This record gives sequence, C-alpha cells and structure tokens, in this order.
Amino acid sequence: MHPAIINASKLILVGDISGAEKALSDIADEHGDHALSVILEDVAPKDLLAILREYDSAKETVLSLVVSPEQFARAVVLDKLYGERNKDKLRGMMNAVIYKHADTAPDYLTAIFEQKGGAGILADYFEGHYEVALNFILRAYLETTPLPFLDDENILDPEEISAFFEVFYSSENIMDKVDWGYSRTELADNDWKETLWILFHEVPDAFDHLIDEVQSRMLAACQRAAQKTEINPDALDKLLQAICNSSSDDIEESAI
Repeated sequence: MHPAIINASKLILVGDISGAEKALSDIADEHGDHALSVILEDVAPKDLLAILREYDSAKETVLSLVVSPEQFARAVVLDKLYGERNKDKLRGMMNAVIYKHADTAPDYLTAIFEQKGGAGILADYFEGHYEVALNFILRAYLETTPLPFLDDENILDPEEISAFFEVFYSSENIMDKVDWGYSRTELADNDWKETLWILFHEVPDAFDHLIDEVQSRMLAACQRAAQKTEINPDALDKLLQAICNSSSDDIEESAI
C-alpha cells in the first residue's frame, strides 16, 4: 500500500482531515492526477468519504476532481453512518463531485444507484426538498411552491395520502404524461433541480426508485404526525383542488 494512504488513514484517525487530504493530493502535485486516481482505488471508502465530506463546490479538493464514479459511489453510501439529520453537507459534497464535469454527472448518479443503499442516499440528497421536488416533477416547470401535504393545521390520513400518490405521483403518470418542456441548460443549477432532470432523462431506473423512496418517507412522516394530531377530513379535498387549479391541462387530463 502506498505510504501516503497509510499516512492519510492515520491522520484521519486523529481528526486531521486537512493533513490527510494534503497527503493524498501531494501525489497529484508530484506525479499527476492520473497517479492519484489510481492510488484512490486502495483508499478505504470510509477514509475517502471522511475527506470529501469536508469539501464542496465552495471549497474544492483535487480528490473531488479525480475520484471515479465507482470510487465515489463506494464512499458516499457510507454517509448514513454519520447520522446527520441535515443533509446539506451530503448534497454539497455530491454536487462538488457530480458537477465537476457536466457530461459525466449521469455516470456518478448511476454508480451511486447501483450500490447497495444507493437509492436511499439519492433520497437523502433531496431531503428537505421532498415536497417541492415532487411538485417540480409533476408540474414540469420551474415553479417550486411546495404542495400542502402537511401544514400547521391540517394533517392528512396516510391512506388518503397514499391514494393521492397513486394518482398524481405514480411512475407511470410521471414517465408517460409529464412533459419536461425545457432543457437541462435552462434549469442548470448544479444542484437538486438539475439532478432531477438528469435522473429523469438519463437514469430512469434510479428516478423511479427515488420517487418510491421519497413517497415512502413522506407517508411515514404523515403516519407519525397523524398519531399526534386530529385528522382534518377536508384536507385531501383542499389539496386536490389546489393541484387541479394550478396544474397544466395535460396533467389535469391524465389525472381524471
């Protein structure tokens, strides 16, 4: 094993992430990016993740520029071990790697999805944006006002929420009926909107699993909330009316 890898691992154990990053990035300075890319194959995924988590698009590391889709996927699926409820660090790290070269973004997303637990990591990436992401997908334009699945006053019955998803957010409805009437360039943000576009157009299997995972998580949240709050029987009618009044004609027809 390369001495730099051993040194980096020791530095990580004592909490010196910057030192570990430098131990590895010095390889690129001395021997080139390709040499570092080859050596990263021998870096433990947990060590690679520990370094990459300290960097995002605002603070880059050479490792994020040379890490391969497979290397990154093996590392990023371990992020759940950190147990952080706020996933901003995960999303920032993923964006720094995925969007380093626009044409390779689908390769990274595919590699993540193909890892055990990868679909869950993709769902974690969108955490905090579930409602606006589903709204964004269904309406197929740049409006991101969240749908009122939950608010301070109304809690929907989980069974009603499930029925709603079967109509409006079924994979069949999304894939067959929704017209994404804009290009990737028009919404490119190097963040969750562009990632949704890529998944929908270029990694459809991952997109399909993502929708199922997000809906499952939202239903679970509704079930937990319903145990503590009285259900408002008018909530579903208000929700459906809000959607029907603001959706496009094609989507309205597909939902009838």
